[in-house]
Amino acid sequence: MTHHIPFPAGAPAHSLDHWLSPELARVSPPNAPSRLRQLADTQGTLAAGWSSAIAGGPVLALAGAFFSAMSGNPAAVLVLAPLGAVLMLLGISSWKRVRARLPNTSRILISRGPGSARGGITMVSVLAVALGGILSLYLPSALAKDDGTAATLVGSFVLLLALLVACIVVPSAVMGRSRQSFRQRVQANPELRSAVEQDLAVWRDPHGNAGYGPL
Repeated sequence: MTHHIPFPAGAPAHSLDHWLSPELARVSPPNAPSRLRQLADTQGTLAAGWSSAIAGGPVLALAGAFFSAMSGNPAAVLVLAPLGAVLMLLGISSWKRVRARLPNTSRILISRGPGSARGGITMVSVLAVALGGILSLYLPSALAKDDGTAATLVGSFVLLLALLVACIVVPSAVMGRSRQSFRQRVQANPELRSAVEQDLAVWRDPHGNAGYGPL
């Protein structure tokens, strides 16, 4: 009776340094799947989410300070500034934790935003033009009132742009550099490298004979 062996046994055919080679990555189609790319992209998606928290914290604090200054009531800054600080600290802590260990790739993570800094900047620019067009409809009448409404509109517009940058441009930039960043950290962090080497030793493609890399 013969037994079917679903995965090839034995030591990996190539070392981790072979799969981490930038030259190998350059000659491989960027959409070609590999285990290293799966790890890097998943980790990058998680890190991108926390990067929004890091960038969004200061925006919340600025919003609180702005609305308190415009209204003369300190309630906004007293509420939003601590919330912003907590959000930023939570983001930094989670960002470091996510980037220091291998992600769980069994969960499917879907990112609907741009995958590069250029894409994020383009999206925010389009939204800024649209929002600026809406603002231009109301700004003349607000300027005529001379009661601070125009300053509130302009300040709110700037804060909204800052929020878009925090929520779109920053995570897009993180995702766009996820593979390069993963390579650098594997080479610089002995613990992360050890985890990847252990994964290389046991991982086999469950759907075929794909290699562990390139990255």
